[in-house]
Order: sequence, then C-alpha cells, then structure tokens
Amino acid sequence: MHPETHIATEPSRHKCLIYDGDPSEQLPVVVPFLTDSLQTNWRCLYLASPQMVDVVDAALVTQGVDSASETKRGALILSSDRSYLANGKFEPQKMIDLLCSLIDDAVKDGFEGLSATGDMAWEFGATSNFDRLLEYEAELDKVFREKPLRGICQYQRGLVPAKAIRDALVTHQSAHIGDLYNQDNLFYIPPELLLGKGSGATAAKQGEWMCQQIIRVLQAERKRDDAMKALRASEEKQRRLAEELAESNRHLERRVSERTSELKFANEQLESFSYSVSHDLRAPLRAIIGFSEALAEECGQLVGEQGRKDLDRVLANGRRMGELIEGLLTLSRMGRADVKRARIDLSATAHEIVRDLRESDPARAAEIVIQPGLHAAGDEVLLRAALTNLIGNAWKFTSKVSKPRIEFGQTGPESGHAFFVKDNGAGFDMKYAEKLFGTFQRLHKVEDFPGTGIGLATVQKIIAKHRGRIWAESLPDQGATFFFTISAES
Repeated sequence: MHPETHIATEPSRHKCLIYDGDPSEQLPVVVPFLTDSLQTNWRCLYLASPQMVDVVDAALVTQGVDSASETKRGALILSSDRSYLANGKFEPQKMIDLLCSLIDDAVKDGFEGLSATGDMAWEFGATSNFDRLLEYEAELDKVFREKPLRGICQYQRGLVPAKAIRDALVTHQSAHIGDLYNQDNLFYIPPELLLGKGSGATAAKQGEWMCQQIIRVLQAERKRDDAMKALRASEEKQRRLAEELAESNRHLERRVSERTSELKFANEQLESFSYSVSHDLRAPLRAIIGFSEALAEECGQLVGEQGRKDLDRVLANGRRMGELIEGLLTLSRMGRADVKRARIDLSATAHEIVRDLRESDPARAAEIVIQPGLHAAGDEVLLRAALTNLIGNAWKFTSKVSKPRIEFGQTGPESGHAFFVKDNGAGFDMKYAEKLFGTFQRLHKVEDFPGTGIGLATVQKIIAKHRGRIWAESLPDQGATFFFTISAES
C-alpha cells in the first residue's frame, strides 16, 4: 500500500447519534458534549424544536451551567430558527454556508471554534428533504476537516426515514448508537470516495478502502477471540462457584446466602458480558461479509483462483460466526427473561413444533409419538423454546437413520413425573455427558450434524429458571433420551 493513496481512519469530530424512543434519550450524549465545549471555550449551537430547546436548557442548568449567562456572553446558542429553509426546502449548500459563517464568527469573537448539534428531523424539515442527506453530510464532512467545527448530528428512529439512517452511518466516521459509542464506524465511506465520479483513480481507492475495512474487521476478530477466551474462563468460574455452593454447609444459613449472592452476581456479569460482546460483534461481522461479497463480485477476476478460495473461506466463516453470535444473544436473552407462569399444554406445543419441522423438510418420513394431555405450569415462550431445541435435536440426529422415531412423553411417579424427548438417532457416549450443556460444546462433527453448540445450554438455562433439572441417557448409535423436570413453585 502506497502512503500517498492511504485514506486516514483516525476518529473524526463529525459524529452522529442514532437513538430510539423519546427525544430526551439524546441528553446523555448531547449534554456532556455541550458542557465540555463550554468549559473548553467553544461556542455551542443547539438546533431543535422549541420543546427540546427547553428540555436541553433545563438539563444544562441541572448540570450546573448558568445558561442565561452563557447565552448573554455569546457562548451558548439554543435555537429553533428555520430561516435557512427556502419555502420548506432544504438546500445543503445554504446550510453549509451558514455553518461556515457561524464558525468564522465564533473564531473572530475569541472562541476556539463552533460545537454544533441538533435534531436532524427538525433541521431538515419535510421528510422528502432527506433525499439530499447523503450529499449534505458528505460535503459537511469536508468542513469538519478544514475548519474548527465539531458536532453531533442526531437521528431519531421512527421520525427519520430508514434510508436516512443508512446514509448517516455511511457519512459519519464516529457514531453513537444509543448508549454505545463506535469511535471507528465500519460503515463509513470518506466523502472523496462517496462523491467520486467513478474515475479509474477513484475506483482504485474504493477497492483499497474495502481492503482496509476487511483488515480492520479481521483485527476486531482477533479481539473477539480474546473475548471468547475470557468468556469461557468466566463460565468455568461460574461452574466452580456452583460446585462450591453445592458442597457448602447447608446448616449455616449466612454462608449459603453469601455463596448464592456470589453466584448470582457472577451469572449476571457473564450474561451481560456475553450479550455485550455478541451485540457489538454483529455490526463489524455484517461489514466483513458485505465487503467480502463486494470484493468477490467486483474484483473476483483480479485476485485469481486462490484469492477467490480465500474470499469463499472468509464468507463461510463469517456466516458461521453469525450463527454463533445469534446463539449467544439468544442464550443471554433467556438468562435475563422473567418467568411468567401459566398452565401450558405441552402436548399441543409439541404438535406445533413437529408440524413446523415437517413443513421445513417434507421429504423426511419419521414416526413421531406425542403423549396426549401433558401440561405444566411455566412460561409459555421459554418452554416452547426449550421443546423446540430438544425436539429439533431429535429430528436432526435421526436424519441418518432408516426408520427414525421420536417420542415426547412423561414418566410415571416412580421416576418423578419427568418429561422426556426420546429418539433412536446417533446418540453419544455417556462419558462425555458432562459436556452436553456447556456453551459451544459439541459431541459430533459439524459436517455430520450442523449446529452451534448453544442449544442445550439454552435449554438448561430455561429449565433452571423453572427450578427444575435436565439430564440425558444415551448410547452411541442407539439414540438418546433427554429428561427434564419443572417445579410447580413460582
């Protein structure tokens, strides 16, 4: 890569904020931005509706800002002015000229520059005006590079068109997504590429930019691997805490209470960490898949046969990673979900699950027996998810059996009225049974039976939330039976 063609990726002063819900959700980002600017001698401009101007003014006062005094000395401008709209029509160049004039005035008046933020739905006016957003933000990005300007463009989902949200991500190198701050937004495209006319030089830079993006995502992947190691270490710590709890002195109430609190805290931290890591990985993963597909389509003939094979491997592993991330998010959501107990018809639920399986693979001929009249007191959504995993596993692991048979039923009182899902599929060696319910633990090769190794961990978490237990009995090539109980207590 030649230095003269490298496109800089350092964090920009041109940020955006994309948020859901009430407009007041912008305050955790906007108020610190304004207070910091005031303290460092930047003139501040906040442009929004009269109602939000009042809300921001009150929030600044709460943070100890004398807004009346700051306004009087020209350091703070809270405005709802829309005079720059020509008969309701937004003209990008007119707005840019206005901002340049405000920046120059701020510097002339002794300020470091201009800090500007505002509600883009108010700034643009009519929804149709957002058709020029891409042009405006790309041109505005140049102003941020050339003049002492820093700012946050605010986009509220629900008020701003979906295309405008996409355009905002493309034109901002740094982005706040709700409470998360992405200093290096992987969707960003520099304005010189975004507004290029498709010349040979521009096309070459676009290809180089995509390669840079892929390299940055691969670096993020390495960080992800380190995070996954930390996650597994946290899970091992959780298991040790659980064992310590089981072995602790049951007659010492205070000690049991302390151990329970430790386990709960560790579990909450693990779920929060799992959700955060998985959620943050989705956007860069989508970027690497998207850029790899674009590179394969546009430059496939240039990279040669080995290059195309490498791209295919990147895409295959990216999609596999996406499945793992979605599984982690599902596992985390199950851990945080509240149990809403009701009387559930498990037999009817099992029939619905089997019907969906047959519709997804109508060529499969399998004998499925569902014991009628099975009920339980539990959360309908969570128990449906558990049964879907168990029956789905039985369906998967009987796929290579000539006469597959799956049974869902309940044992008698001598076995504790446990529910069970039984199949005559691949089975497994019981010496590996302790690995069944661990995250990413698999007893079969992916090429033989696809999956992520998260399903049974999810089932165990659901059963635990119902104060029950789950276990399995099996022999290799002789099928498997999964038993589970559900406590009648809430």
